[in-house]
Amino acid sequence: MAASPSVAQWRRPTSGVDGLPVSLAAPEGAFALEANPAALALLPAWEVAVMVADAGDPTLGLYGATTLPFRLAIAAGADWRLRDGQDEGRFSFGAAWARSRTLAVGGALRYLDVQGGRLGALDLGLTWRPRSQFGVGVVVHDLLGPLGLTRSGIAVPGSIRVAAQFRPFGTDQLFAEAAVAADTDGRVGVRGMLGIGVPRVGRLRGVVEAEDLAGDRALRVMATMTLDWGTTSIEGGFARAPGSDGSFGPIGVLRLRGAERRGLPQRGAIDDLEIRGSLGARRLVGLVHRLERDRHDPHVRGVFLRLRATDLGMAHAQEIREVIAALESAGKPVVCHLDAGTGSELYACGPASRTLVDPAGGVRLLGPSFDVMLYGDALAALGIRTDFVRIGRFKSAVEQYANGTSTGPASAQRSALLDDVFARYAQDLGADRGVAPGVVVDWVDGGPYSTPELIERGMIHGEADEFVVTPILSEVMGTSRRSSEPPLRDEATIGNPPRVAVVMIDGSIVDGDNVDYPIIEIHQSGSRTIVRAIEALAADSSVRAIVLRVDSPGGSVLASDQIWRAIRRARARKPVIASMGAVAASGGYYVASACDLIYADPSTITGSIGIFFGKADFSPLAERLGVSVEQVGRGRHAGADSLFRMFTPEERALAADKIRYWYRLFLQRVAEGRGMEVDAIHRLGQGRIWSGDAAQQLGLVDRLGGFAAAIHEARQRGGLDADSEVVMVPARPSSLIEYVLGAVDSPNLSGDAPDVRATPASRRLLDAAAALAASDGAPMALMPMVVDLR
Repeated sequence: MAASPSVAQWRRPTSGVDGLPVSLAAPEGAFALEANPAALALLPAWEVAVMVADAGDPTLGLYGATTLPFRLAIAAGADWRLRDGQDEGRFSFGAAWARSRTLAVGGALRYLDVQGGRLGALDLGLTWRPRSQFGVGVVVHDLLGPLGLTRSGIAVPGSIRVAAQFRPFGTDQLFAEAAVAADTDGRVGVRGMLGIGVPRVGRLRGVVEAEDLAGDRALRVMATMTLDWGTTSIEGGFARAPGSDGSFGPIGVLRLRGAERRGLPQRGAIDDLEIRGSLGARRLVGLVHRLERDRHDPHVRGVFLRLRATDLGMAHAQEIREVIAALESAGKPVVCHLDAGTGSELYACGPASRTLVDPAGGVRLLGPSFDVMLYGDALAALGIRTDFVRIGRFKSAVEQYANGTSTGPASAQRSALLDDVFARYAQDLGADRGVAPGVVVDWVDGGPYSTPELIERGMIHGEADEFVVTPILSEVMGTSRRSSEPPLRDEATIGNPPRVAVVMIDGSIVDGDNVDYPIIEIHQSGSRTIVRAIEALAADSSVRAIVLRVDSPGGSVLASDQIWRAIRRARARKPVIASMGAVAASGGYYVASACDLIYADPSTITGSIGIFFGKADFSPLAERLGVSVEQVGRGRHAGADSLFRMFTPEERALAADKIRYWYRLFLQRVAEGRGMEVDAIHRLGQGRIWSGDAAQQLGLVDRLGGFAAAIHEARQRGGLDADSEVVMVPARPSSLIEYVLGAVDSPNLSGDAPDVRATPASRRLLDAAAALAASDGAPMALMPMVVDLR
């Protein structure tokens, strides 16, 4: 074979992209294919790049890379180089996989048509980014050369490069990188790189390479200036080739990507957001987070929000209303559009600059209500008896299965809850429309309304066809440019940047792992899954604060206490803030009480501090069906958990004693978390439910506010920027395909909600029934009644 070139550490016979200063530890974009293919898996989005350079050897290159599901990425590149008066061509293909945001591996295959023949090459890379301030890259080049598999007369030495990058501020606004390279011929080279961000313009990059330190000691210098404009970047600079006459060659690069970079000012756009279908607990959080991101995004001029059959409850409507008010205060106007709207959607849009309704539409303004379904008589008619023991005369959960009508205490507390919710509705909507609360009460009593009637009474700003609404948007926001899917932000961070983590507890709380029934959209939060997530976040130094988002009626006492203890351990290491959604009662409030601070919506159903225990007896049904059940056991209480007999008086007494123990534990946990006396919690407990407004006055809640307010508090306590990253755990499947494949992602916002056959009310009922069925005789802190506040 022919002798290998004298300089091989940085400019190898198989290399391309001559003259471009690209990081080795954390390369950006499609040029990671050349520098370190492992970094492809950590790209924020796709990128296509074209490069022209004349740094010794004129080069033209075309590169493209894209991310794929399951943390995969692929890239391809082609370049042509004029070396010693002859054309050389090269094609590269790369693939990478990320184990996490901190560790990725990848490789690249290359085919070259060069002077002396054709040859192949194989590179392998690794990037490890344990901190946002530090990253390491290792690349082994030309593995086929030392093995004699290049199929060419050219001797290609193998080489290894190791680089470390330091970012004092955690982003690429300032970084320094040092690297060393060695090849199988014994040559060693070093490299230094410096990057500086230029505010509202782009970035400067410079590289100095020293090759063959023990021999020719050739020096190479490169520098570029990048102008970033949204999803487009233009890069220009120079390079001085080793061994040249001192002249510098030009470099030019054009990049198009699917993620925006902050740089030159851009023409603003309207976030055109349609929400169609039921807004579940996670989808609601995703919507609020997106609107919060719009508030801090300098490119967003306003929001066009279309609510379509969202089945929005009052507490969730208050969360949307809160973030719309924040957008308006930040100078980001919001235009809401309804077609066949509801009273809660009208309320949510209250602070918006414009609330518009389709000319043929209207608003079903009917007032808040809920349905309490009691199955005691139906179960008795079927031959099913229930046997429950409870603590707290207001703990009405057992009434649903034992009674045909509600008791006086249960009815009284529900009426008080409705009074609070309706008063808040009238007060807030009246303030938005500049009328007294009594006027809003009259509006509710006169509903529903057609669009002309809404305009006549001053309840909305006007009518509009959503497909010809552009003139109104231009008038309100100063632009008609809309974007339904704003590009991802490429913050140019490495590793896990400082962030807030959100732990979602939605659905009933059960023992073990999370439970998902995606066909009917029932999700239950398992203590094992939640505790693992909390422990991992508490140990993760990049997570500066945790938000516990609770949208749950409760469940297992054991599971609730395990989560409570995990939160207390995490709270000793970093701030933990609770954000309570539509309902955080019983076990849901149990876990929230462990946090540093509790936020609740004014209409959040909270409290229900109480315990019950029981089972169903199917023996009358079995007898009616002609089924004989013979019980055989040993021990005084054998068969106590059987579904074919009632408790004996002694067993009921024992169960009552244990229930008292668990109730005292519940009181002690809440008292410790809230810094209150046990007796004070008992006076507020006994199964009572409260609105968020009332709970805040009683000391069960610290502040009124939704998810956005809790995130803001967590960022402040964690010392983070107002637009710092938010990550949500644990992931859940939102469809049957995701459930089968295990591919889960952020909450779905755009397009329709998952196709669900069950109504929200029936889903909650099925969720409660499933939780009771899975309890296996364990004590429950659960409020399973179906509550719909509209």
